[in-house]
Amino acid sequence: MTCGAGVSPTYPYERTIEAPRLRGVENVPRKLVQYLMDLPLPGYVPPDDNAYPRCRLMKYLFWDTADPLRELAPTTEEKLSILFDPKNAARPPTKRGYRLYPQSYVAQSQTDAQTRLLVYMGRTTPVNTHNIALAVHFDILTSVSSEQTAGAAMSRVFAMEQCVIEALNGVNIDGMGTVYFNRQAHGDCGSLAVGDRGTNIGRALVMGLSWME
Repeated sequence: MTCGAGVSPTYPYERTIEAPRLRGVENVPRKLVQYLMDLPLPGYVPPDDNAYPRCRLMKYLFWDTADPLRELAPTTEEKLSILFDPKNAARPPTKRGYRLYPQSYVAQSQTDAQTRLLVYMGRTTPVNTHNIALAVHFDILTSVSSEQTAGAAMSRVFAMEQCVIEALNGVNIDGMGTVYFNRQAHGDCGSLAVGDRGTNIGRALVMGLSWME
């Protein structure tokens, strides 16, 4: 018997509890990355204003200068050029290389002296029958030559971490749930300094996402 219209997806068994099925959870990293990129939408033009956290975040990510906040906000084309393309992992479209990854890092695509932001899923914790707490990891890495910036925020990676938290904490992402930074809601929430004991240093930030169906 083939599964068709009207046939239960659990045939020949019956689902007796209306529990979360996590359908669509695989899209969370990409949706968060697209939100953080601050792309134009119908009736919305991303502001080039450092009062906005996503604007600051994209400047820190895109520009390698000593004072990236003094630069213009990257254009839509420039933002998309640094978004990892798995079909061309070893051939980024510009010399800047890929810098924004909706997955864990792909070593073959790294280029020297880059700032990178990786977004991927961590530990999944079932809270109760209907509520699941997801951990979302944000790995922020930069070359030691790019870490120190001018101005009050001397650490590029710590400033980027603050931008991510400001842009996401308490925000309900349509079709997914609310992002939070609360260790009582998910024990993995927090951040710490990381590095590869070589040319890169950074911050490992973990935020939570409430998933209910």
